[in-house]
Amino acid sequence: MNQMTRIVAAPVDGFKARFTTAEFLKMIELGAFGDIKVDLVDGELERMPPPGNAHGLLQIALLSQLIALAGVARVRAEQGIDLGDDTLVACDGALLRAPVTDKRMLTAADLLLVIEVAETTFRRDSEMKRTKYAGAGVPLYWVVDSRRSVVHVYQEPTDGDYIQVHTVRFGEPLSVPGTSETITLS
Repeated sequence: MNQMTRIVAAPVDGFKARFTTAEFLKMIELGAFGDIKVDLVDGELERMPPPGNAHGLLQIALLSQLIALAGVARVRAEQGIDLGDDTLVACDGALLRAPVTDKRMLTAADLLLVIEVAETTFRRDSEMKRTKYAGAGVPLYWVVDSRRSVVHVYQEPTDGDYIQVHTVRFGEPLSVPGTSETITLS
C-alpha cells in the first residue's frame, strides 16, 4: 500500500535570501509584489495581512484628528519608513516634524510620532515594530489596541527600546506631540 512521504527541508546556513533596503525598494519599483503588502525586516520579506474594517475606521478617526491639528502636510497614512540598511516597514500613520515633499521613504529623523493600529497584529506591533522604531530613534510610538480599547504609548527611545510606557483608554485625551492639543478615540 502506498504511504505518503513527508519531505522536510533542513535549514542550511548561508542559503537564505537576504535583501538590503535599496534592493527592496528596487523590487517595489519593478512591481515584484503587485498588490501584496510586504515589509523588509532584518533583510527578510514579511507579508502583511490586509487591514480589516475596524482597523480602517480607527485609522481614519485618528488621522483625521491629527490632520485637523497639524495639517495634511505633516500627517501620513500607510507610509514606508526606512529604519536602516535592511529594514523598511509601513506604518498606519505618522506625524512629521515638518512637511516632507521629496519622493523618498521617511526616516526616523522626519518623525514626531508613529502609529500602528493593532486589529490583528498586536504582538508584531508591540514587540518587533516597537524595538525597531525605538532602535531607529522614533521619539513617540502609539499602538492602538482595538481589542482592549486602549492606546499603548511608548516614549523615550533608549538602547533599542522605549523606557517610558503608559496606556490611555479610548475616551481619554492623548497628547499630540508638537502641539499643546489632545485627541481622543472612542
